[in-house]
Parts: sequence; structure tokens; C-alpha cells
Amino acid sequence: MNTFLTAVGQTPLSQTLQTVAWMIPFIQSVHILALAMVFTSAAVVDLRILGVAGRGQPLQLMTARFLPWVAWGVGVLLATGLLLMIAEPRRAILNPYFQIKMAGLVLVGAMTWTISAAASGRIAPGIASKPVAALSLALWVVIIALGRWIAYGP
Repeated sequence: MNTFLTAVGQTPLSQTLQTVAWMIPFIQSVHILALAMVFTSAAVVDLRILGVAGRGQPLQLMTARFLPWVAWGVGVLLATGLLLMIAEPRRAILNPYFQIKMAGLVLVGAMTWTISAAASGRIAPGIASKPVAALSLALWVVIIALGRWIAYGP
């Protein structure tokens, strides 16, 4: 693994990202804006399921309106996150906060897909339940905190 991470860190792209002063802050800014878009869109749907917001709107309408923003935002997150990993591969890949964050993202992604599928009738609607929505919101908060803690990890 160390050989691979060292090789990635020595690629021209990694070297450029490391040496051009404005690139990492710019990529991080885009990453954070995309995260805000994804979190906000997913949170609106979760809050609708919890009965806190949008109670007058059918869940199917809410998911159709907000979850496409999640999909676009995830694409931007993947692209910017990959660039950040290439810039500092050892710092990212070996960091336990990063590893837990990635596992959380897989889990919350599956939860968001499940909520969307339940709202559209592709699977049993009862799966889009209040405990799932509450767990999704909590997990998003943990993921955001873990993303911040990556900077302070070992």
C-alpha cells in the first residue's frame, strides 16, 4: 500500500495539486459547497419523512424534487474528493476518519436510495420510515464531522 500511495503522490497531477497554491483551497471549497447541496437536499427529504417539514407535500414529490440534487452533488463530491485524495494520498487513505467517513457514505447512500425507491413505489413504502430518516440525518452529521476531522487525523 505504501508503494502505491507513494507512486500516486509522485504523479504529475498530484505534484501540480501540491505545488499550485490556489488549487487545494479551490477544490476544498467546491467540495464543501457540493456537500452542503447534498446534505440539504437529503435533509429536506428526511425531515419530510419525520413530519417536521413539508407535511403538505407528498413524499414522492419531495424525493423527485430534491434527490436529483443529491445525485449531481455526489458526482461533484466524488470528483473533488478524488482530486483531494490524489493531492495527499497517504494523508487521506490511511486516515481512520477518512475510512469511517467512506463507510458512512456507503451506508447513507444506500439509505437515500432506499428512501427514494420506497417513495416511488419500487420497494415497500414502509421502508421510508421515521427511524431510517432520523438515522440518515444523524449519519450525515457524523460524515460532515469526520470530513472535518480528516485534517487532524494521524
